[in-house]
Amino acid sequence: MTSSSHPPPAAAARPRGAVLLGDRLDSRDNNFDLLRLLAAWSVLVSHSFALLGREEPLHQFGTTLGNVGVLIFFGVSGLLIRRSWEYDPSPRDFWIKRALRLVPALATVGVVTAFVLGPLVTSRSLGAYYSSWETWIYPVRITLLFPFGAELPGVFDHGYYPGAVNGPLWSLPIEVFAYFLLFLLGVSGLLARRAVITVVAAMGLAWAAVWVPLTSDAVGATYVIAAFAVGAAAYSWRDRLLLTWPVALALLPLCVATGLGPEPLRVVTWTLASVYLCFWFAYALPPIGRPLTRFGDASYGVYIWAFPVQQTVVGAGIDDPWAVIAIATPIVWLLAIASWRLIERPALRHKPRPSAPTDPDPVPGARPGGG
Repeated sequence: MTSSSHPPPAAAARPRGAVLLGDRLDSRDNNFDLLRLLAAWSVLVSHSFALLGREEPLHQFGTTLGNVGVLIFFGVSGLLIRRSWEYDPSPRDFWIKRALRLVPALATVGVVTAFVLGPLVTSRSLGAYYSSWETWIYPVRITLLFPFGAELPGVFDHGYYPGAVNGPLWSLPIEVFAYFLLFLLGVSGLLARRAVITVVAAMGLAWAAVWVPLTSDAVGATYVIAAFAVGAAAYSWRDRLLLTWPVALALLPLCVATGLGPEPLRVVTWTLASVYLCFWFAYALPPIGRPLTRFGDASYGVYIWAFPVQQTVVGAGIDDPWAVIAIATPIVWLLAIASWRLIERPALRHKPRPSAPTDPDPVPGARPGGG
């Protein structure tokens, strides 16, 4: 089978304004930095309500802004990490790249939270704070991606989430698990088969549709892994996947309608819609985020710094979610930019470069057995 066996949609036959995903993957003129920044900020907005025990606007649809933001993160990650593997299928390089992206900034957050912020906000004496094993083990647990139940003595022991130091970090071990699943498919050769990755994505959606309603989780491992799988599957269909205005606009009322309907339908619809809309936003729209992204890629920093800052603001007596948003946003922004320039970008300069980059298969199904 050759690439001509399944030609992509001819440009002349495409709807006006339609963009083929495969045509844009190598372009740096996209809105991914802005998209990730908005996704991270949506988590900040969502938690500003949750930390005060308030319901945010999307709660009536069975989800939250934070949920949508995390779905976007995982959907984008599925596409880009899959693409990264296609260009450099080295197991060693794969994990070095992932570690350099996640760990240095995360370790910094752990150390600063434990030894700078913690002593300032703890309700215990400094002697009691520093003599507790929790203080010293906290940065280690955070760096090793084991944030579940990681607390600091007397820190944030107030409000609706007492003891919660950095809640959003729950998603990072799940993201690494998603990397591991993609890695297994990659080294086994199954990732190159379009039928296989499509079935995996469908199974992930079915799993989430069943599990999320059973557990009443607005967001959880099944939900976000499904989004990651859908993003990875989209790469396999890059020669077919058109990003169009009509589809993007139709998905918005569809999300509203399914958000008020049966929960399994909402889970599937919102996952697929979130992934499609984020690719449409990134590639089909002209670059629009330069004023916000010209200082650097602040999205990861916003995501990992926001919660401790918000807890500090709430602990200071601010009891209006919009005020928490207004106060926390510029502080978190500055911390995130500092993280990017001082920690993340220098670390990423050490990423291994493939000596002989592998060109991705132009048509995923063209490989024998590729589906």
